[in-house]
Amino acid sequence: MTAIVGRAVPPQRQRTLDALALREPDKVPVGLWGTTEGYQNLRKGLGMGYNADFKNYRTGSTTWTTDVAFEVDLAEKLDLDFVRISIGPSGGSPGFRELKLDEIPVPLQVPTPGWDAEINVDEWGVIRKWTPHENGGYYEMIGYPLFDATSAELNEGLEILREFPWPDPWDPDMLADSPIPGMSLPEYCKYVKEETPFALMGQGGRGGLFEQAKYMVGYAKIFSDFIESPDFLDAMLVKLTDLEIEHNKAFLTHCGEYIDWLRMSPEDLASEKTAFLSLGMFDNQLVPHYYRATQETKAFYKTKNPEGKIQFHSCGAIPEPFMRGLINCGVDGYDSLPPKVARHSNPSAKKRQLGKEMFFYGGIDVQETLPWGTVEDVRKEVRQRIWEMGHGGGFLLSSSHRLEHDVPVENTLAMIDEAREYGVYPLPDSPPEGADTGEGYEPWDPNPRKKRRKPKPAPAAE
Repeated sequence: MTAIVGRAVPPQRQRTLDALALREPDKVPVGLWGTTEGYQNLRKGLGMGYNADFKNYRTGSTTWTTDVAFEVDLAEKLDLDFVRISIGPSGGSPGFRELKLDEIPVPLQVPTPGWDAEINVDEWGVIRKWTPHENGGYYEMIGYPLFDATSAELNEGLEILREFPWPDPWDPDMLADSPIPGMSLPEYCKYVKEETPFALMGQGGRGGLFEQAKYMVGYAKIFSDFIESPDFLDAMLVKLTDLEIEHNKAFLTHCGEYIDWLRMSPEDLASEKTAFLSLGMFDNQLVPHYYRATQETKAFYKTKNPEGKIQFHSCGAIPEPFMRGLINCGVDGYDSLPPKVARHSNPSAKKRQLGKEMFFYGGIDVQETLPWGTVEDVRKEVRQRIWEMGHGGGFLLSSSHRLEHDVPVENTLAMIDEAREYGVYPLPDSPPEGADTGEGYEPWDPNPRKKRRKPKPAPAAE
């Protein structure tokens, strides 16, 4: 591991900081993130020791996920440039409390599980069923604690919000553990900053705004609530914004000076084709809450790290006007650049539209290329993405979402190796095969009109 001498900045951290600041570094910085199964698969494939008990891992960035922090020894072995860490859940990891079937406090939105099912409730009161598969499992949401509150009279719904047992952002148990056994989260962050060469991205928020609102009232109901229960929805988003801010402040109070950039709680605002909401709904019903969450978090972060940046996550095809709304809220960077989305919102389009205003993180496809492609397929996509995103700086290469158990180790290694070979500055001027150069690009249309088919001519009279 590279020694840190005095105030010298290790090259791994420096190239990451350059990219965050929209400067061209010496190389495109590289990092990884993944599910527990993906992490186990990677360590096993590299001949490294790993915890074989899937459930005996520190909780990920949000309680429902099974993602895991990639430990420093793995980052060293793979010659990565940055690592990630998140605060734990209130009550401490793993963030779940087991329930018996007759203890479930809310109506279930799925067929009642059998008595042998493992039922849990998370820190938010969301009911989940452990759903195993051949390589691990996931926590499937089956009950939403505020499902009925949105349909109640407004005063009754607001009272339910006031009385709800929300998680405590300042619970000291949230800082009690880290990827290194016996080390608290603040001690771990200090260790990474002072004893390793890696840059460190942190996440303090536990739920998010629009995303956590989905979990509280249900995926189907949240969309009708924008129209049918806007006052209740707004009140819930105010509360979720308060919690996002306080979670981030609690994390930054203890770890902010060691964190190079902060990721807000992840949101999902779009499908692969277009945004879930109209631009008007986004601007009027979500942006005010994003603005307050980002501005208050950023102001507090600057007291700990004046150079600190804020990163926002969403999957899907986020069009340019939505992205500009996020920039106006104070967002500095964005992940995770899924490439298999509508072209108006693919990685290349985002760089052309916004590359002088924000940094980008991710970009290498986890839907097809990494799990099912050949090594050369992976290398080809890495070259495409670096050429599309890397000019002028501002690009941190990683998978477009978590590495899953189905990603072959050789493909992960090929992604890193090709980034090291091709991602050296100055980058090539000529595009590699298959790169999106912008030719023939059509921007997002907020009011697409279906083309009317010309009526068929009437048959000729006999």
